Amino acid sequence: MNEFTPEQEQFITEVVNHVTRQHAKVLERVATELHALIMVLADKRLITMDRLEAAKKQLDAAFELTQARQLYALIKDIDRLDEDVEPGAPGQRTA
Repeated sequence: MNEFTPEQEQFITEVVNHVTRQHAKVLERVATELHALIMVLADKRLITMDRLEAAKKQLDAAFELTQARQLYALIKDIDRLDEDVEPGAPGQRTA
């Protein structure tokens, strides 16, 4: 059973699309400015490629950890919703 009217669903979709586009623009601008900053620092020899690579590895590890935490939280939310819908249903995962 759908809780929203077609008009509400369309509005929600439009809002989500707008917010997503705005986030994409912000991320693109931040990435461009970060790239320019890195190029200036490297050109002035204030930062080395080794340090940049080390920082990239740290960011990659932090990103993977964040994704794992989000996935864990999502699984917990799904389990909680399943329990709300069917209390004590057999075969439920416990997180």
